[in-house]
Amino acid sequence: KEIYEMLAFHFNCVPRKVKEMGFHFGNLSSRYGANNLYFTKDGRPFLPIAGELHFSRLPREMWERELLKMKDTGITVVSTYVFWNYHEPEEGVFDFSGDKDLAHFLFLCRKTGLPCVLRIGPWCHGEVVYGGFPRYVNRMPRKRCAAPRYLRCVERYWKRLAAEIKPYFDGETVLGVQLENEYGGNISHIHTLRKLAEQAGFRTPFFTMTAWPTNTPDQAFLPMFGGYPEAPWTQNRKPLVPANRFEISAAKTEAEIGGDLHEIQTGNESGFGDFPYASCELGPGNQVTQHRRPIIHENDGYGVGFTRFASGMNWIGYYMYHGGRNPNDRLMQESRITGYPNNYPIIDYDFQAPISRWGECRPHGDRLRLLHLFINRFDERVAVKQAFFPREKRAGAMDRSRPSCSVRMDESGSGYFFVSAYERGLSFPDFHDVRVQINCGEKQFSLPPVDIKAGSLFFYPFHLSVAGVDFDYVLAQPIAKVAQGEQTICYFMEIPGIAPSLSASGEVTQLPVDTVGFEKGNVQVIVLSKAKAMRFHLIGNHVVFAKGSVYTDGHAVRCEAAEGYFSVDGETKEIVKKDLSSLIALEETSKVSLPYGYYLYSYGKRRYYRLKIDRKLLENRFDVKLTFSFTGLNLQVFGGKRLLHDCFNTDGEFVMRLREYRREIARYGELLIKAVPAARHGVGNVYHEIEMEPGVVSLRLLRAEEITVVERELTM
Repeated sequence: KEIYEMLAFHFNCVPRKVKEMGFHFGNLSSRYGANNLYFTKDGRPFLPIAGELHFSRLPREMWERELLKMKDTGITVVSTYVFWNYHEPEEGVFDFSGDKDLAHFLFLCRKTGLPCVLRIGPWCHGEVVYGGFPRYVNRMPRKRCAAPRYLRCVERYWKRLAAEIKPYFDGETVLGVQLENEYGGNISHIHTLRKLAEQAGFRTPFFTMTAWPTNTPDQAFLPMFGGYPEAPWTQNRKPLVPANRFEISAAKTEAEIGGDLHEIQTGNESGFGDFPYASCELGPGNQVTQHRRPIIHENDGYGVGFTRFASGMNWIGYYMYHGGRNPNDRLMQESRITGYPNNYPIIDYDFQAPISRWGECRPHGDRLRLLHLFINRFDERVAVKQAFFPREKRAGAMDRSRPSCSVRMDESGSGYFFVSAYERGLSFPDFHDVRVQINCGEKQFSLPPVDIKAGSLFFYPFHLSVAGVDFDYVLAQPIAKVAQGEQTICYFMEIPGIAPSLSASGEVTQLPVDTVGFEKGNVQVIVLSKAKAMRFHLIGNHVVFAKGSVYTDGHAVRCEAAEGYFSVDGETKEIVKKDLSSLIALEETSKVSLPYGYYLYSYGKRRYYRLKIDRKLLENRFDVKLTFSFTGLNLQVFGGKRLLHDCFNTDGEFVMRLREYRREIARYGELLIKAVPAARHGVGNVYHEIEMEPGVVSLRLLRAEEITVVERELTM
């Protein structure tokens, strides 16, 4: 293993002054504000953490439960597209019923305490056909411009939309409204859209716009940036070269974002220096395309948000945070047939998101929860800590000689040292005895030398004060502070390759793992192993460790899992695996006439399967999870002739849950599956990160598990 010795980083930290800029992002008085560096709520620093969930891409019955799961992982704002063609399927005919009931979704946002950012277009993209335009709008010769006919249609739609959700323009429930998306024309058009939105009745603290591709700042719109761990829209079938997707740096926009539809303008971000740094599309996942199938691993899903926060971002906005599915009443997915450069699944929009389309929290969701807990429950003034970058910088995307790093620090000298030694497609060495020197005006100090493991993404605090106890540093990653009586318990996570320790008033203490390692005054320090930290939740001041997806309505805390454990304040319940394979059988069958064969994107021989399911399987059960081994390119799942689900194979497993299909199961007693192989050439030849043998299809049921929900009532 390569090891680089004795790196040094030197920081010259000259803080910028906080300035009130006279922004007019909103059009009503509210608790929220913004200066040139950060956001405020009730006059105090506020760092929103926004996660995208598309209400119209989830069954209505899941909305409240999934919002609560997002809240458990530290999300404080929910963002959602409002696709025009979902709500106006025919000209002048509007639909806000069922899974399209935006008013009910906003009611649940208010109920769960999650303000909402509405991304109302009129053009949205979101991998939806025509970018969300109804067909009659898409046929117009002039659109996304000041054409009178187009604007009249936008005005009619927005008036109907605003009337539908009028009670939620209270300055709190609808926190923001994004106009257009990835707009490449003159920004005067966005001003026109804002006038139309205001005339229609939209009232909000923030009107926002994507900063790319125009890179044009305007005090009427909060500029939002973005970046993704991969670029599956790239038109090739080769591994992507490293492109600093996980670098801690002053750059705001990742160069490849939106590259499927326009050429990105880069190197022109200086005009945003007096705007608070915010995002709407940090990718903790990626949607797969027909021709590119990247696998989003834990560091990929965690790293983009982590590095942007380390770089000074003060509004973290993820796309997608919760996966979903397209409705199956008509074809709504983007495809080359509809004039776009990429083919997507008809139904599946899981996005490899932190919370899957079935509601299961993935490892990068667990990891992000720890970062969000730090922001929400360890340092609620972290937004005032500015980001500073070292004199020693990496020489480019292929530079392996040093990791990227930063400090976020306030004028007192209290702050955090951040490191990224990870880049997708690039193998870093280990770094031994890394030293850090910080100059802040007349203050000069050094941080303790540390080893940095290849692939590391971490931070630790220095000059930290907690309840009257002063720490010079803590060599562990902070998670949360918990008040228990007069005690303040500080939870940290062990950093790989660094022995946990702290220095308090010059006295060094080595810290054991998974137990109280330090006590002074009313302060305790507990360093958790990574494995245990990934199971750590906070519900109020209740400490929860759980293997499963956790959520609470304020009265009880619940854990949803096939197997695992659930511990609240030390009281543990086991979730015992329940094997249901005797009630389910997968059988290959002869050809069945089924629709949508074109959208399997393979000329190879189809194979057909009957998934026989006991009709009463879901009676008295919350849900059932099926896991298949899948060798092949794509598959589709049907109830009768109705398409229920599809999958572009990414990692050799196909996972689905059955609750959503309980009506079809009760009716037919089976689901039908059609699967196709990959190919060496042509449409079935794709970029995979697993071995994919051309011409081969096999599907095998590995597990059928009951999903159980256990709960514990909370005592306040």
